[in-house]
Amino acid sequence: MSTSSPTLFEDIFEVVKRDPDGKKFDKVSRYVCKSDLFECDMTLDVNIDVYPLEVSRKYQVALASTLNPDGTPGSDKYDASFPSATGKASLMDRFDYVMYGKVFKYKDNTSLGHPRVEVYISYGGLLMQLIGDPKKLEALEVDSAVYLLMRKV
Repeated sequence: MSTSSPTLFEDIFEVVKRDPDGKKFDKVSRYVCKSDLFECDMTLDVNIDVYPLEVSRKYQVALASTLNPDGTPGSDKYDASFPSATGKASLMDRFDYVMYGKVFKYKDNTSLGHPRVEVYISYGGLLMQLIGDPKKLEALEVDSAVYLLMRKV
């Protein structure tokens, strides 16, 4: 079986705003972030009891199709051999915060002659909007499962 990199997208983002439209929920904040490398914009809902982000701080953000470092697909169902339960190596070992979600919308948004796309992902109701170059985000397909992995830089 051939394997490939599990990483679909990766960049460094700086948090520029917290709750720009006001606070909606006690334990969730919406963060607006700008990337360093690929000039992407990200809006992300985060459970602040678990992992509060800091404005002006930079975070590495990766989106992956599986948590297996060798790229082998994970199971869609409960698996007793899940990496964290068995002590096997996992992408989670390198990050502080992980969420599992699904891409639910992919929208072309060409503005000022620059090709841009918007990708929307739901992590159990916590939402993410990622806006950027279609070539950098082409691996994110509607209805695909995605892991979000974050850590402070």
